[in-house]
Amino acid sequence: MLKFFRKVERTRNFVILLFAFILVLSLVLFYSPSGGVQENLTRSDEIAATVGSERITIGDIAMLQERLRQSQPQILPTSYLLESMIQEKIVRIEAARLGLTATDEEIATQIREANQSPDGQPFDKKRYEQNAIQQAGSISAYEESIRDSISRQKLIAYVTAGVRVSEEEILNDYKRRNTKFNLTYVPVNTADLTENITPTDAELKDYFEKNKKSYYISSPQKKIKYVFFETAKIGETLKFTDEELKAAYDKLPADKKQAGMRVQEIVLRVNKPEDDAQVLQKANEIIETLKKSGETITEDKFGEVAKGQSEKPSTALNGGKVEGLVRENPNNPTDPYQRILSMKEGEFTEPLKFGSNYYILRRGQSVAKPFEDTKREIEVSRRNSKAYEANAALATKASESLKKSKDPQKVAEEFASQTNMNVADMIRETGFVKPGDEIDKLGISQDFEQGILSLNKVNDVGDKIPIPGGFAIPMLVGKKDPREAEFDEVRSQVVEAVKAKKAREEVDKIAKKIASESSSASDLSASAKSEGLEAQEAKDFILGSPLGGGPSATTSEALEDAVFALKPGEITKQPVKVGDNWFVVGVNSREEANMENFPKEREQMVRTKLNEKRMRVFSDFLASRKLAMEKKGDIKIYKDAIAKLDKANQENQPQIPNFPQGLQLPEQPQGSE
Repeated sequence: MLKFFRKVERTRNFVILLFAFILVLSLVLFYSPSGGVQENLTRSDEIAATVGSERITIGDIAMLQERLRQSQPQILPTSYLLESMIQEKIVRIEAARLGLTATDEEIATQIREANQSPDGQPFDKKRYEQNAIQQAGSISAYEESIRDSISRQKLIAYVTAGVRVSEEEILNDYKRRNTKFNLTYVPVNTADLTENITPTDAELKDYFEKNKKSYYISSPQKKIKYVFFETAKIGETLKFTDEELKAAYDKLPADKKQAGMRVQEIVLRVNKPEDDAQVLQKANEIIETLKKSGETITEDKFGEVAKGQSEKPSTALNGGKVEGLVRENPNNPTDPYQRILSMKEGEFTEPLKFGSNYYILRRGQSVAKPFEDTKREIEVSRRNSKAYEANAALATKASESLKKSKDPQKVAEEFASQTNMNVADMIRETGFVKPGDEIDKLGISQDFEQGILSLNKVNDVGDKIPIPGGFAIPMLVGKKDPREAEFDEVRSQVVEAVKAKKAREEVDKIAKKIASESSSASDLSASAKSEGLEAQEAKDFILGSPLGGGPSATTSEALEDAVFALKPGEITKQPVKVGDNWFVVGVNSREEANMENFPKEREQMVRTKLNEKRMRVFSDFLASRKLAMEKKGDIKIYKDAIAKLDKANQENQPQIPNFPQGLQLPEQPQGSE
């Protein structure tokens, strides 16, 4: 640990240190999974990529994926995470090259400032070590993450030192942000037109002949027969005793055995904005009253203050007790109740502003989640993991058996009873497929493509391949070399291409016709109806908001520029293209920006605009450095290693019970009226 900690005497809430993690791609918050295949991957030192002398291991990526899995069900693609981690390695390398790597003294200063205690309490070395290890796995790793954070900020400052913002830019941005429009507009959607187009056979064949080179099959096509082993079927045969499940429950970390925490509140309402300072002063006076009991306060004493001071009757009458329990909810970081999760029982918060209220919260007792309430979740988790392990072992044996017999039917009959499956359900066969093709029951599977890559002779057998729901043991039963495609082979692709082409041509003509036939915004509705379309309205439209509805809602800089240039009654005489869609827009009325507020907002706008420009410049800098390193061969990605992570993610079997998330507060904190 840094030497300066021996001299530190004051502390503050440790959570401030997490600022360092937000600045770096410390989405790589270190996390220890709880078992199974994914745990093995998080401990792997196998190299997934190298960036200069820096390494990214399978373990690094797997830990990040596990951490993210706790806050979102959808796993981000490995390629996306790897790209982000490569960027962070480039930042570290560039900071070192330019002499901008943070020193121990700079790290010490940042942590010392973050640990200043307003109440004069000495620095709690033991608590620091515990929190550092919990967040990063070790104290040295935690401090290294802070080093990366400071280095990144120094590099950003260096690269963007010349970035400036002009007064004209700020003034123009203010006007664009604060000018309101009432619009009539017609979206001409390519996707909608595509659905109503039915090409003739003659059109399809003509297009195919003219674009035959586009459909050249450049990769060998393989026909695969495979034996399927379904994990869920094996899971159905597994039995678990209460003793086994209780033993698993006992091994869970303490925080996974909690149903939640009780909380008390004191709520002060801000009825008018001008009353905010007065309400905050009252809240601070209440805090001083509470502090007379020390840093913690009993439930009864807090309840007495709540009954006399809280302005929320539904909880005030009950001594401030909030109905229900507070649980961790990373999907709602603005929820003030989440603050109590890092507090000790009896501690209370400073006044927290949320919506139009101030909240003072006290953490109450932790409520345990007994074994009986978690028994089913533990059983499901163990069934998933045990079934996966058993299925993987059987699939390995089956692969060896198929390599000897070359007879999928015989292998299926041999293992059917052990897999709890019918022989007929175990035998599957693909058509002739190449990389990127969609396969029945598999979709587009990189794992399957990788697994059959080495199969080049008929009757070649591969190792087990993880696929949705289980494993496949593949055998090559047919092969076609690269060649010109026949029409029937690619008919479906040709149909989609012709429909899209005709839709693009049609959408262009329709949009231009609507624009040419409309002399003002009031004409747009009639012009749209003549083409079978409907004009739409947008009231109090502000630039930056999307036009359209549903998945096709969109905007662009060109569209916003076109709208901003219009006067009341005018329309865009040329349709504006956004992606594959076109917009014809008319302005019914326009309310210019109120310039009285510009002086108040100017300073914040300068900071925001400057930060935006700096981030663009820095992003371009990283992209250019990445391109240069790729050209020199300084960035290498090991696809075989990445494939292991993709396999684990496809299975994605949970390793611990899915405990309930925190309070769902889309607009208000729990218990708000």
